[in-house]
Amino acid sequence: MREPPSSGLQLDRLLELLAGSAGEGCSQVELARSLEMSRAELSGVLARFQAEGWPLEVGSDRRVRLTAAADMPVAFRVRPHLSTDRLGRRFHHALRVDSTNDAARRLAEAGATEGTVVVAEEQTAGRGRLGRTWLSRKGKDILLSLVLRPHVDPAQAPGLNLVVGLAASQAIGEVAGIPTDLKWPNDVLTSAGKCCGVLTEMNADPGKIRFVIVGVGINVNGTALPKPIAGRASTLEQAAGSPIPRPRLVAALLNRLEALYLVFLDQGLRPLLERWVASSSSVRGRPILVSNPGRSLRGTTAGLSEQGALRVRREDGRLEEVLAGDVVQW
Repeated sequence: MREPPSSGLQLDRLLELLAGSAGEGCSQVELARSLEMSRAELSGVLARFQAEGWPLEVGSDRRVRLTAAADMPVAFRVRPHLSTDRLGRRFHHALRVDSTNDAARRLAEAGATEGTVVVAEEQTAGRGRLGRTWLSRKGKDILLSLVLRPHVDPAQAPGLNLVVGLAASQAIGEVAGIPTDLKWPNDVLTSAGKCCGVLTEMNADPGKIRFVIVGVGINVNGTALPKPIAGRASTLEQAAGSPIPRPRLVAALLNRLEALYLVFLDQGLRPLLERWVASSSSVRGRPILVSNPGRSLRGTTAGLSEQGALRVRREDGRLEEVLAGDVVQW
């Protein structure tokens, strides 16, 4: 698959040069020399990126300036905070995609290496679990998907939901300085409501994972949310009382996730379960209703199995493990 121009190193280098100009902008001669292209080629590149909507301005003095993007999680703003060896070292940022999971899947099918990241400012067809639509706000949230190629049995892949949720919880605590609560299987909450969701999608052959796409959506800045979710979701800015730097949060998420992912690959999910349970107020002793196609289960939460399934003590006293389902009541 040919990568779109806006996801390439060319744009990243251009934004980095302009960001370093302290608002004065760069002459087109300087830019052409630094990017190793002719003036005519540079003019074409600038016109293309402006047409895509990137915040570039060519002034009457012919100098090129960056008019915004201070909080855009583009590669050159994320990398100074990144301490990973594999996650985020291939980084694609776009203004708009259909879905970051779909964009990452296309890259994975074309051979993208493990750790390849896709971040977007806007999704036109974002989705969550169970076929739901994922609603987001342009330029305020983190919409990120990641290509993983874990050498584990496909039956272990669902545990990645818990690993990623734990990493997101830790990253939010680190950057935003606010407490969070994990809700099985894939939500992160603040005191005001859900702020983060995880969607993992696996592509596998019998007995072997080809790749897993991990999608993470975080409501970051601002206080206004789309009406369908306004009463039950929250933003990090609402909880923290001030805006959160998105580039730092993306880097913290990747840093935390790589550390937990390496444990998962080496030792499985079991060593991470205690940390996950300690970060959740609802996984033990909470009345619950789980809805699955054709049946529902009512009872009280009783922890997690070694595979990450939710244990539910039914009303008749029997213990049942739930691998998937829609938790419609806590």
